Amino acid sequence: MTKILSGRTRIYGIIGCPVEHSFSPLMQNAAFDALKIDARYLAFSVKPEQIPQAIAGIRALNIHGVNVTVPHKSSVISCLDEISPLTQLIGAVNTIKNVRGRLIGTNTDVSGFIRSLETLNFSPKHKSIALLGAGGSSRAVLAGLADAGASCIFIHNRTVGRAESLVTEFSQKFPDTQLKSVSVKTILETPLDLLVNTTTVGMETDASRLDLSQCRKIKHLADLIYSPPKTRLLKQAEELGIPAINGMGMLLYQGCDAFTFWTGQPAPETVMQEQLLNLV
Repeated sequence: MTKILSGRTRIYGIIGCPVEHSFSPLMQNAAFDALKIDARYLAFSVKPEQIPQAIAGIRALNIHGVNVTVPHKSSVISCLDEISPLTQLIGAVNTIKNVRGRLIGTNTDVSGFIRSLETLNFSPKHKSIALLGAGGSSRAVLAGLADAGASCIFIHNRTVGRAESLVTEFSQKFPDTQLKSVSVKTILETPLDLLVNTTTVGMETDASRLDLSQCRKIKHLADLIYSPPKTRLLKQAEELGIPAINGMGMLLYQGCDAFTFWTGQPAPETVMQEQLLNLV
């Protein structure tokens, strides 16, 4: 049955570039319907140079909340009125709530990613882990893994300076976790408990420079991409017998936490999960 909209319907959404591939509208709208909340969730394609206008538009149009995806997770911060302590630590926002024109940012990617690792029966504590990428998603994953007790985290980024800056910044925040900016060669030669792809490589064209078959030893793999559900890295992991997950679990759990942040109500997790499974 078609949802009837009215002047009281609350509008939520997601901003990003690209954003057309996002599964969040179907997941969040199913959640609103399940709890009989008069709200709709839309996808808004926003170019990087349009961020100030887009954030101003959230206030002007009384949009009640948005998710933020690549490449805007760090750039939106300067446009907000308040961010949570966790978000301040990470330096990346993925969820914004509009409280009577006051915009509050938080990051649910951290809890979403750590919860998704339960599917692998994996705990980061005392583990050696490598991250591909140094963007907004990488910051959240890095904070979550370090906070969960990872002993060593290697970071590889094509722009070496970005990885080195991340290491310098987060080493001060998480002194108990050893952080290193490394080359692909180091990842290939180092035994790893977990490899995480936080980049968008594999979303449309898969130009990953990493060949898992050349790696010395990788025990687990997580690729934050969920569309397509199997990137080249995930296909390789399957062929090599490496336990692996895509970004669907992280999408689900961060979405559940965002829903609760906006509405103050427990998210209908089963409904949201079923919606995502229907899309695979």
